[in-house]
Amino acid sequence: MEWLKELARDDFGKTVLTVSGTLFVTAFGVFIGGAKDIALDWWKRRRLVKYQAMLIATTLEQFISDCIDLIYDPTFEDEEGVVHGTVPNPSIVWSPEIDWPSIPSDLMYRCLLLPAQAKSAAESADFIAEQVSGPPDYSEYFEELELRFSDVGLRAFHILKRLIESYGVHWQNGYTVDPQVTFQDTIDRIRASKKRQLEQQNGGEPKYKD
Repeated sequence: MEWLKELARDDFGKTVLTVSGTLFVTAFGVFIGGAKDIALDWWKRRRLVKYQAMLIATTLEQFISDCIDLIYDPTFEDEEGVVHGTVPNPSIVWSPEIDWPSIPSDLMYRCLLLPAQAKSAAESADFIAEQVSGPPDYSEYFEELELRFSDVGLRAFHILKRLIESYGVHWQNGYTVDPQVTFQDTIDRIRASKKRQLEQQNGGEPKYKD
């Protein structure tokens, strides 16, 4: 530190030290201010992304609930003994407030596919109703509805789990059943039923393999 003492003995040295100290303090202040701005910006972005995740999660929860209601639809018979459903086909309409670019691209893609997948599920069941199933019970139609919407509901539930794990979204969990178990059990049950029916049609030997 002797060189500092030597430098501070004359006016020029004192000026250099003063200027250097001022520059150091200024630079340090700029650094602290920049770090603070970066941290504040990160915090705001994190809150924004979590808000977007919450918007998506609430829509998914409603859709999952609607899919579960469809699976447990009690149905009813009219005066002619024809069976009718009591639950409308589930659908998804995303909030216009969702800022999709703020969500990871893979998650965004899976979310944006859901409305089309729900529509396709309904159309598949309608086709079965028109071309395969028939009155009075329309069993194949209701079976197709349960299968298709269990599949889409399970996809939605996996996305919801991702939101919970990645963004700390609070899941209301207002279901009386476990959605994942319910959807998977329904899929397994109906696929097994379809396989048995196919084996019977082919004289006990499956024509197609899973």
